[in-house]
Amino acid sequence: MISFLSPSSSFNDSREIIPEQSEEMGYPTLTPVGKATKGKTGLLSRGKHSIGKIINKAAKMSGFKQNSEPKIDKEVVNNAESVAPALELEGPNEVNSLTNMPAMSEPSVLLSETMRSTLYSSLPILAQGRSWVLLYSTSRHGISLSTLYRRSLLCPGYSLLVVGDRKGAVFGGLVEAPLQPTSTKKYQGTNNCFVFTNLHSDPAIYRPTGANKYYTVCSADYLALGGGGHFALYLDSDLLSGSSSNSETFNNQCLSHSPDFAVKDVELWGFVYPSRYEEMLKLCRTEKPGCAGPW
Repeated sequence: MISFLSPSSSFNDSREIIPEQSEEMGYPTLTPVGKATKGKTGLLSRGKHSIGKIINKAAKMSGFKQNSEPKIDKEVVNNAESVAPALELEGPNEVNSLTNMPAMSEPSVLLSETMRSTLYSSLPILAQGRSWVLLYSTSRHGISLSTLYRRSLLCPGYSLLVVGDRKGAVFGGLVEAPLQPTSTKKYQGTNNCFVFTNLHSDPAIYRPTGANKYYTVCSADYLALGGGGHFALYLDSDLLSGSSSNSETFNNQCLSHSPDFAVKDVELWGFVYPSRYEEMLKLCRTEKPGCAGPW
């Protein structure tokens, strides 16, 4: 009560002026609260003035909150729009490629899951979505090119030849089975064939250039992919040694660490419809020479 009866000069000094706020902050535009008076003011007028101050302060606070919230939302939206493209580009491909891979009849001693994922995405559409079945392996079926040829009869269609050398490189190519040796240099396959290598960490795929159709040649003495001066990949009949060079067919670099290499392992993978997967596994385990069927 004593402060309410103080001189008018004290009241004038404490009078609150709410300046006009900028449009950028989104505050409401308000005018000064109360008017300057001369002399002493009565208790009632001062009480009205105090109530007016409270009302305007409440309006100020309410206006600030209401107008600031849309601004925050806008900033969040802008940030989300700038981040979203990076998430779409970086995340899904790698995760999906590893989680959606078809089953394998058994683990590969040469292919990592990352490399298999890269090769899988490079396969023709007809080979995608199918389970991987190990048709031939040097560690399981012995070191014999003739055995590799024979077991390719089990699964006609696209097959993946994988070779590992003793220096750690893994390479090979997509071929079309059955691999049938001929007495003449007769090539087989289509332009869906390719060769690959992991020599430079990330798997490299070399597809046909169109220069020729020397995709795969099978002989009792060797198996070779590519041609036109040099083979992209050449394996001896004993599957103990081989060579690699630039070929006109694929315009590839040397697939191994050196043009001549010592073989560590060889695998041949076939692709089978999931509905016939179990049947194919049984056939592979009881295979006899000349046994084959449409898969």
